[in-house]
Amino acid sequence: MPGTLFVVATPIGNLEDFTFRGVRTLRQVDLIAAEDTRRTAKLLAHYEIQKPVVSLREHNEVRESTRLVARMLAGENIALVSDAGTPGIADPGARLVAAARASDIRVVPIPGANAIAAALSATGLPGDEFLFLGFAPTSGQERERWFEELAASRRTVVFYEAPHRIERTLNESSQYLVNRQIIMCRELTKINEELVKWNNKAIKPLGEFVVVVGGIATELDDDPDEVELTVLFGQIEESTTLAEDMVLAMVAGHFHISPVRARKLLKKGRILQKRARDNQQGL
Repeated sequence: MPGTLFVVATPIGNLEDFTFRGVRTLRQVDLIAAEDTRRTAKLLAHYEIQKPVVSLREHNEVRESTRLVARMLAGENIALVSDAGTPGIADPGARLVAAARASDIRVVPIPGANAIAAALSATGLPGDEFLFLGFAPTSGQERERWFEELAASRRTVVFYEAPHRIERTLNESSQYLVNRQIIMCRELTKINEELVKWNNKAIKPLGEFVVVVGGIATELDDDPDEVELTVLFGQIEESTTLAEDMVLAMVAGHFHISPVRARKLLKKGRILQKRARDNQQGL
């Protein structure tokens, strides 16, 4: 009879956040597949759990998933854990779960700590509907599209960022976000836990970050007139030497909309202006 794959959520910082069921599961399985065996070893030592541990990282997940599925088909029960929180959410694990399900192996979630839920619960921003964007891409068009999706969301947005990239990402975010509340959650559940509203000031690049961005408050029906926006854009562009993106950001700020929305309205406004000129020449 095949074994079972247990997807076990572990503490995101404070080891006291581990559930009774999570501890019992790790004590009962035959093997633990961990993102970082050294970090998992500390958790196991804290709860006096002695079980064999194998590495399941992003770079070896495809290969190891085949081996782990074979062991479960032979009857072993395996627990999947990440460094912190719930496996598969911006962490390795989804490939193993998919492979197990494809082999008709029972998959059992053991819920617990999650940085997304923890951050949302403490910000006061709407959490009945939200968008999770994982980590920001490091460069290129993919990063630009990521920021555009962030700016266009009318819902609360949550994303993760690494300490060495947090300041750069937030500074770039300010070019896309207008009148949006941004709350940085650093070192959640740990001794140096901090939840602060970002105000364009320097950031201590220490610890893990969860960033929560408030959604767009205005409705599409409240969009400014396309021609009016286009005229203002032209006036600023003619009177300054600023790059087009900066002018667009100023116009967006004036009308309290996102730069992404402003660009779309500018495109429509230019079309309307061209039609008006063509009609005048036709007369």
